[in-house]
Amino acid sequence: MSESALKAFELLFHLARSGDSSLAKLARETGWDKATALRYLTAMEKKGVVERRNGDWTLGLALVELASRVPVSSNIASRAEPILVELARSTGETANLSALTGFEIMYVARAEGGRSLRLRSNPGDRLPLYCTAGGKAVLSRMIQALRTQYIAEAKLIAYTPHTITDPVRLSNEIDETIKRGWAIDDEEFEQGLICFALPIEFPRFGFLGAVSVSGPASRMQHGRNKILAALRWTVTCLHNEINGSEEENGKPALFAPGRGGFKSSDWHRPGSETFE
Repeated sequence: MSESALKAFELLFHLARSGDSSLAKLARETGWDKATALRYLTAMEKKGVVERRNGDWTLGLALVELASRVPVSSNIASRAEPILVELARSTGETANLSALTGFEIMYVARAEGGRSLRLRSNPGDRLPLYCTAGGKAVLSRMIQALRTQYIAEAKLIAYTPHTITDPVRLSNEIDETIKRGWAIDDEEFEQGLICFALPIEFPRFGFLGAVSVSGPASRMQHGRNKILAALRWTVTCLHNEINGSEEENGKPALFAPGRGGFKSSDWHRPGSETFE
């Protein structure tokens, strides 16, 4: 990238952080001379990237148009793919990334484990919130009013004999999910399959979704602690990949995996959830 382009981005990011600024304030805080700052601002103003309002400079509406054309879910999915592959490799099961779309979740990325498994859903499919682990994880992060509205209005259809179709039971299930920090689909969407999920959010991009691992009931129950530890590390890796590692900001990483694969002790801090 050319030096001129870098300087333009430097100004844009500075405006994004500080809000409306006068030319004098911009020059003072960036260390530029006023003439140079004005030259870049004037050039960007012609494209609507910045605007002048009441004598101050601010971000322009052209940025809104550009942002609206960014396919957020697909971009996040492509960046998450290598991490999902590692999650699937370490657990031996199928790993998924899903995103909230309306009052459904949509699977946006998948990585297969080392064992064959046929799932009813595929990337691009939309599934209910109430009977999927990813959906329950998302419900656990919704504001109370929206979650209450969903539970009261959703048609709770039984996909299997284990599907929760009672609103009171579903509400209690979500409360338990919030308490322990992870969600489970206990053969509720597909008979014989269990799925564990953790919610994941990228507020900068308006993304709320979940990371999940699915597999046969016997294997999933037996390997629960290892799978949950792997999911927690995956969430940390995704946050670092999408939002930028805290280490890059001069802060130490909060979590790190032990050598030789994931295990429950790889995720521990005071006040964290315990595995039942």
